[in-house]
Amino acid sequence: MRAQLARPGQANNQPAPAWHALRTEHWARPGQYTEKLLRRIEGVDAELLPEGHHQIFLLDVATATIRQLTFDPFEHGGPLALITKLKLAGHISWSPDSRSLVMSMLRDPTPPGPVDPVHAVAADVYSFSIADGAVTRLTRFGGTIAHASVSPDGEWIAFIGSRGPQKSFRTNVVHVMSRSGDNLRALNHPDELEVHQELLWLPDSSGLLALVPHEGTGSLQKVDLEGQWTVLSREVGGSAASGYVLWSKFVSVSHDGEIAILRGSSTRTDEVAILSPDGARCQEVTRESDWMSDITVAPIEPMWLATRQPMQAWLVRPADAPADKPLPMILWLHGGPYLSWGPHFAVIPQLWAARGYAVLMMNPRGSLGYGETFTDHLEHDFPGADDLMIADAVDLVVKRGGIDPERVYVAGESAGGVLTAWLIGHTHRFAAAAVVYGVVEWISQTLLQDRPDYFAYRWRSGPPWDAGKQEVYWRHSPLALVGNVRTPTIVLCGERDWRTPITQSEMYFTALKMCGVEAALVSYPDNNHGLERHPSQYLDFAERIGDWFERYAQVTLAKSA
Repeated sequence: MRAQLARPGQANNQPAPAWHALRTEHWARPGQYTEKLLRRIEGVDAELLPEGHHQIFLLDVATATIRQLTFDPFEHGGPLALITKLKLAGHISWSPDSRSLVMSMLRDPTPPGPVDPVHAVAADVYSFSIADGAVTRLTRFGGTIAHASVSPDGEWIAFIGSRGPQKSFRTNVVHVMSRSGDNLRALNHPDELEVHQELLWLPDSSGLLALVPHEGTGSLQKVDLEGQWTVLSREVGGSAASGYVLWSKFVSVSHDGEIAILRGSSTRTDEVAILSPDGARCQEVTRESDWMSDITVAPIEPMWLATRQPMQAWLVRPADAPADKPLPMILWLHGGPYLSWGPHFAVIPQLWAARGYAVLMMNPRGSLGYGETFTDHLEHDFPGADDLMIADAVDLVVKRGGIDPERVYVAGESAGGVLTAWLIGHTHRFAAAAVVYGVVEWISQTLLQDRPDYFAYRWRSGPPWDAGKQEVYWRHSPLALVGNVRTPTIVLCGERDWRTPITQSEMYFTALKMCGVEAALVSYPDNNHGLERHPSQYLDFAERIGDWFERYAQVTLAKSA
């Protein structure tokens, strides 16, 4: 159990001026004071983060009493413990004898002076005594650590993490060590695949279960203590809302080794299924997708596109469309950029297919599931010249037939929004575009988003005031290309997005209008990154994009008539 306690005393301890006694509820709110670098976190409602730190508490179930275990000025969980794809603290693992618990977290005091990018992510594994709260440091890892877990027999601790030189993206691997912290070793994946942080020990402590994205599929894999990997299932679903492989997916294992997974499908939403310990048998135990029985779902065709760096893709075509009928097509680009699409049912492409569009979902360079070399293509080069291969891939799909070459559109969210703005700044190939909470200018993005201590030192290899960095930031900014844009573009964003702030979308819309480009701006109040806070707004953004493209489909058809 965790809670947050306020620090005794605030940054400004001066007595309030006498005129404050005149304040009534009709007065404006007072100014918000902070001295914290990290003052907003994506997904947190508060305008400014409250004072204090998340601590560990113990709940005695029998007596319903609560005891605070930690009192330290460190984050034992909460939003500040989340660094992009890693939750550095918050997962509590009990020892089998219930005398201690283990957690990975950052406990080294913040060094004075400029931001230390290594310190920002340098977590380690700690043991906490239940008797008196005494803390024992078990590692000096020198990198990122998440989800430290004690084995059922109490002999081992496992975690995921990475260490080494700073990179835009480091592939997480499983690490195992003895309970004392000795004999640390990495259990690298043979295909250099990223391991998600939800690790589970097998009940006999012989190994672990891990979720691994692999070429568009969500695979459940087992690794023993010698580092031998075995695939148990390739059917763990993607997100019906976002379409992302393994997005918000979890696994549970019973005492006898049977495994509960969320089983995906291209025609239905996920179902809970029970997998045998060897993966040979899988039985669904829920029927949550029965509501879709009377719904016609667009089929999904897998393909590999033979560009200079081959890309995996999926083409969603309306179910009732004749094979020889040329259809308008939307290229739908994913975020991350270290995420990936897959072949499972997803709401957005299905909504567009229901309106008569073919939807092309591709995994360009940097996508997860293709090995570390593939993600390394983006190292300090996003977006870059190689991303123009996306347009080449689109042409390969058009040449296969069944797509109207004059009615090809492009839309992308987050990092996909970056790529959309990048593409239309280089080519007039698309009839219309949708930039969904993207980034167009990296200096303001780095300093206004929620984790400047991370992004400035990994995505761009240094802050913008370092020698020569301004030119690098600008060279990779789609805003630098806005004078080349001729593509009618709709820009959509959430007003409470702290990851790609609304200022990015507003700047791009303003620049498009000043350049004479047909453009529209849609901002969603009380919504953040992903636009999933309010379902009505999430559906609205899909419909707005469909309406925008349909508007320019009519223009294209009129010109060709």
